[in-house]
Amino acid sequence: MPNYNYVGLNNDTGKQVKGTIAADSEAEALDKIKAKGLTPMEVNEATAMTKSVSIGFGTAKPKPRDMSVFCRQMVSVLSAGVSMSKALEMLGEQTENKTLKLAIQGCQQKIEAGSSMHEAMEDYSCMKGIFATMVAAGEESGSLEVSFTRMAEKFEKDAKLKALVKKSTMYPMVLGIVLVVVVVVMLQFVIPKFQDFLGSLGGELPGITKAIVGASEFFKSHFVLIAGAVVALVVGVKMFKKTSVGRHFIDNIMLKAPLLGTLTQKTACSNVARTLATLVSTGISILDGLDIVSSTMTNIFYKEALEKCKFEVAQGTPLSDALEETKLFPPMITQMTRIGEETGQLVEMFDRAANYFDEEVEAATQSVTAAIEPMVIVAMAGIVGTMVIALLMPMMSMYDSLDSM
Repeated sequence: MPNYNYVGLNNDTGKQVKGTIAADSEAEALDKIKAKGLTPMEVNEATAMTKSVSIGFGTAKPKPRDMSVFCRQMVSVLSAGVSMSKALEMLGEQTENKTLKLAIQGCQQKIEAGSSMHEAMEDYSCMKGIFATMVAAGEESGSLEVSFTRMAEKFEKDAKLKALVKKSTMYPMVLGIVLVVVVVVMLQFVIPKFQDFLGSLGGELPGITKAIVGASEFFKSHFVLIAGAVVALVVGVKMFKKTSVGRHFIDNIMLKAPLLGTLTQKTACSNVARTLATLVSTGISILDGLDIVSSTMTNIFYKEALEKCKFEVAQGTPLSDALEETKLFPPMITQMTRIGEETGQLVEMFDRAANYFDEEVEAATQSVTAAIEPMVIVAMAGIVGTMVIALLMPMMSMYDSLDSM
């Protein structure tokens, strides 16, 4: 469906409005523009040269913390009786993240042109999806402040989880990078300087020394080839992961790997419980909630499991039974879901389950970190130590020969 750039006058305010609208023909575009409460002044089909293009440089994606602050500010401003358009104008002026600022300002323009808030949000990647759905539910039920409050809580939880994971993985990552740099420097610069000296000692070099020297010569003479192979491997893995087979293969490893499997499961359970609690609390049906939460899952097996749950629930199966049949969710979440269904307190049970699994994710993350750190340190000591020993052994043999003379 082609896009049309338009310029129109708002029938209520008289302000000039610019925008882009999708339509099958210019006549349909005119009808859609008029339906927004605008008087069309200029309508042209968007081409590759005239359509709006978003360039990623300098426009970092908003962090969960940025989105949480935006939601909290919206609640404060709307509760004071400020109109949506004016609230967006105020928040757009003080928002620092450029991507979020552009989205807020764009939403303001679309609302002034006659769009609803959730319709305007769907045009921006940082607001579409679950956020726009929550706002749509809030607009329909008249509880917009509740929707923004629930989304603020969700963004805050997401921010806390990401900060925890980042903090826990930072030290092992730094150690891993240091290990790679040390090995490259040793093979590329240090060992070649010792090579001539070792050859001048005469006699037969130890096997481990020959192996290290040979590795250094190969690395130095084929450095470009090795670097290219590493880049090709990384690109290949990323491309493989984008395929259905690759995604299933890698996500299956993440589920079954020691420690990582537990972390993956608990993270998925926390996400499912928190998102469903957020959605259902504003009146969104379980079926729609399952559809939305499945789209947010990073692990393909959980995504497919939730899609199957949606089908089962649509056939009349209780959600707790559908979750249990997937064999992916632990008894804690299925039992709490069953209690929520029986007592009519599904949102409260989802909230409690989410809080429980948030704590479990924190504990699992710390366990993974505690296991990885010594492994990286041992690997560093083993590799670097082997290289140092390989260089010292010929000199030690020479000293022993001199002492025996």
